[in-house]
Amino acid sequence: MRRITLVLALIVLALPFAPGAAASERRAVTLETEKPFGPSPGTFSATGAISDAGTFVNASFVFGGIGAPNFVSVHAQQRFEGALGTFTLRANIKETETEDPNVLTDEGAWAVVDGTGAYQTLRGGGQVTGTADDNAGVISRTYTGTVHFD
Repeated sequence: MRRITLVLALIVLALPFAPGAAASERRAVTLETEKPFGPSPGTFSATGAISDAGTFVNASFVFGGIGAPNFVSVHAQQRFEGALGTFTLRANIKETETEDPNVLTDEGAWAVVDGTGAYQTLRGGGQVTGTADDNAGVISRTYTGTVHFD
């Protein structure tokens, strides 16, 4: 009887140190975005781990690398609002000149920083590519990566 009591006591003591629930499996996601230049909102559609569509805004936007020979950097925090909730991501993007002086190519990285509703526990990130085309007046970007829900 003492042995059983000792074993049970050791098990109970170890429980607080047991790992918590594991995060869900990482799954691929793609966000397609488009917005006009300036402080206007844009639209997005998401496929993969997130299946939603809606609008997004730049919650913060800072240029860097001003004066560099052929690029600028963009540090943006963007808030996406879909039918299932909202999520915010941070993106660091390098915009590089092309042969057309009115078109820049975009590449960089992004990460989810918070969410509400169905996206409250959303985590993940990946790569961003796209163009800022002043001829068309449109910034188009594709965010690819993996996400999971904690």
